[in-house]
This record gives sequence, structure tokens and C-alpha cells, in this order.
Amino acid sequence: MIDGSGSWALRLRNGQAVFDEFMEAAPFPISRATLARRTGLSKPTVSALVSDLEDAGVVSLIPPETSPGRIGRPAAPYALVPDAALVVGVDMGATKVIVGVADLLGRVLAEDRIETASHARAAVDAVVGSTRRLLANLGKGRLLESGCVGVPGVYRPRPDRVEMSPNLPGFADLPIREELSERLGVPVTIENDVNLAAVAEAEAMDDRGGLDFVAISVGTGIGAGLVMDGKLYRGGHGAAGELGSIDMSGVADDRAGRLTLEDLASAPAIRKRFRHAVDNDFPSRLARDAEVSEILLAASSGDEAASEALGIAAEAMASAVAWLSWFSDPARVVFGGGVGSNPIFVDAVRSRLEHCLDETPELVASALGSRAAFMGAISTARASVRTTFVRGRLGR
Repeated sequence: MIDGSGSWALRLRNGQAVFDEFMEAAPFPISRATLARRTGLSKPTVSALVSDLEDAGVVSLIPPETSPGRIGRPAAPYALVPDAALVVGVDMGATKVIVGVADLLGRVLAEDRIETASHARAAVDAVVGSTRRLLANLGKGRLLESGCVGVPGVYRPRPDRVEMSPNLPGFADLPIREELSERLGVPVTIENDVNLAAVAEAEAMDDRGGLDFVAISVGTGIGAGLVMDGKLYRGGHGAAGELGSIDMSGVADDRAGRLTLEDLASAPAIRKRFRHAVDNDFPSRLARDAEVSEILLAASSGDEAASEALGIAAEAMASAVAWLSWFSDPARVVFGGGVGSNPIFVDAVRSRLEHCLDETPELVASALGSRAAFMGAISTARASVRTTFVRGRLGR
């Protein structure tokens, strides 16, 4: 939003409207006449603003095609210059970090995958270093306009702090948004990683199921992103969707005391439950230290130890989805993450959920897989460009 009065503020607001139309039309060109019609601005005003954007390197003229026998001058279309500005998107996961630089169309130009450090400050250092390397390799360091970082916990904007992040300690005294914005030299948005996954999943949908759905990430940890009436729901304190923390005591025959969903259905929990089953003489063709993907595949073919581990995880997740359905009634649940995006896991949850609800939501595995949060970060960074780009370019 560009506030203020006077000719300067009016020019920026009008420029914002024209730029938004270029973003909506991209990658296709658009004529000045069409811009005038869509924005409600006069043709001379649009022509002047397009010239300003062209001078700033934001749009470029596409030479019109001429046809034999055509009378009159063809319209001169303009198109967004995709690399007029770049954004950085980051998925800071519990075990890996994905850092990527993308253009204004959301096309990832360069990407880096690194192991997550054992401490949040070291992870931030790694993100900064990776971003600078990617930009240097592209030779376009000065074009970075915005960034978004997904974190494995709840972000509190006012104290600028990440909380409830047991899988990546060290956030307590780290003003992460301020530090990243200062070190990268651009505004950086901080968001819960599963919320970003929900943003990406919503963009990938092309039906009304995307208006009310839940994205559940199941991997090292478990979290959920809630989309209600087409909008991301964060809750009154930004902690909506902390599904992994709900008490699931009683779902498993376990005397360990209080158990959360994460204790029963996450990747570490499935591996632990599988080892426990093997140690208690459940037959298995797998090694005791099998990976979760191997355990799920073996369960689908009747392996008893693997079926025991998957059964407990699926039963716990079905109970959690039923609980979600009773209070938010989503049309669809999209499972992502290393475990959740596995169709075997989704099928196991579905078969148990049918016994919990009369009307079940549609359960699907994410088509974006482990890249959902990263793609959501790119999308969010691109969205924030709209609020800063025109002021920065036309205001010079």
C-alpha cells in the first residue's frame, strides 16, 4: 500500500496498479490500451508510466508482428522483464535447508541444499552464505529485492522470535527477521514452514477444494497449515496448526506417559516403533535400522513389524485428522513431507479415518512433495515485491 497525497504519491499508486497488471499478465505481453482499460487510467497516464517502467528496466517492448495487407499501426505490447528483480526463498527444515533464487515469474534460477546446522544462529549464517554465493554465481547480486524464510516453529512478529522449535534449538535470543534483513540488504519475511507449504499447495490447486483445506507435513516433525475461505489462518497468536503437539495418549499401547502426535506418527517415531516391533519378535524382512520409506513399502506387502509401526502412526494421524475435521470441516487434507507425501501412508490414514467420521475430507498426497515449503517461500517473497518494488524503482 502506497500512502500519502500529492502528485508523487499518486504517480506511485498509479505505477503500482500498472505493475500489478504486468505481474498478472506475465509471462505474456500486454498492450497499453489493455492496461488503460484494466486500470481505469487514461491512455496518456498509462503511456507515461509504461515509459517510466521501461526506463527502470522493469518492462520491455515486444516488437509487434506485421501481417501483409494489414492497415494501420499494430499495437505495441510490453512484457515484464523477469529478472528485473530477484527473490530468495528458504525452507529451513530440521535436517536440510533449501535456498533458492528466483525471478519475478517464480522461476528458480539457482538453488542450494545444505545440511541444517545444530543451532539456529549457525543455520542463519548458512542461509546468508548460500544466498550470497548463489547471487554471485548468477552475477546479479544487486537485483535482490525480497526474501522469505520458512522456519520449523512458530514465528512471533512482535518480539521477532521463533518459538516451539524443538528440532532446531537456539532461536530464543535471535531476532531472525531483523538479522536476515540487515545482512541480505532486503526485506525478509519469516513464516512457519508448513504455512508456506499450504500457500504453495493452494496455488497448485485449480478447484474450490483449495478454499478450505489443511496441509499436514509429516517428516522429522509434524505441523499443519490451515486455509479457510481461501486465506491462510494463523490464529490469534500465530500458532494455529501446531498439530504435532496435541496429546495422543491412549492411541498406542504404551506406558511411557503423555504422548503427542509427533511421538507416534513422525519419521523418528515410525523408525522407533519399527525397531520396538522387531525387538518384540514381530517378523520382518528388513534390517532393524531401515529407513521410513522402506518400512512403508514393506508394510504395504504385509511385513508384520512394518505394519505394526505404520498402523500405530496411521491410527494416531487419523484421530488427529478427525479432530481437525470436527472443528474446521476441511474439504481436503493434503499430506506432505518425507512421510506424508508417501501414498502408502495416506492410504493407511484414509482406511482408518473412515471409521472415525461419517463424512470424510478428501485425503491426497502432495504433488509438491518435500519442495512445498520452499515453493511457498518463493511465492511469498514474490508477493512482497509488489509492496516495495514500484516505490523503489519509480521513486528514484
